[in-house]
Amino acid sequence: MTKNICRYFLLLICFYLMQTGPVQSQSTYTIGSTEYYYNSYYSTTGRPMVKRSEANKRKFLAKLGYKKVPRGYEIDHIIPLSEGGSDDPSNMQLLTKEAHERKTARERASRWRSTGTSRPYFSKPSYSTGTRKSQKISNTGPKGGRYYYNSKGKKVYVGR
Repeated sequence: MTKNICRYFLLLICFYLMQTGPVQSQSTYTIGSTEYYYNSYYSTTGRPMVKRSEANKRKFLAKLGYKKVPRGYEIDHIIPLSEGGSDDPSNMQLLTKEAHERKTARERASRWRSTGTSRPYFSKPSYSTGTRKSQKISNTGPKGGRYYYNSKGKKVYVGR
């Protein structure tokens, strides 16, 4: 009886490992110069997840005359990968770490709050660059409300 139970659990473990291990020999597919993972999607937009290419990163840096990312800078995708942007050097730019954080905060804030997804790719987020007041960037929203992003990237309203 115990041998049968052991065999049963061994079969269950083998089945579980087959399900959670590599599902396919080819786990990615390519469209243009962008490689995507099969059955993986961004939780924020539902779009296919991009496999970031080190070769494309090197091409982008070489085009600017660099071998590695300069200190204090980060590579940013102009159109975010989660929004359908490609992992092609033409969709990359160098930003300071601070500018990259602000851009990411603006992109996250522009997503629809009610559904938790992003705006459709054909609509443009509406925000102004704002003015700097007491270490905070003050922005004016589409309805005239004034706000800034705190250190956690959350939008804080300050009135009209």
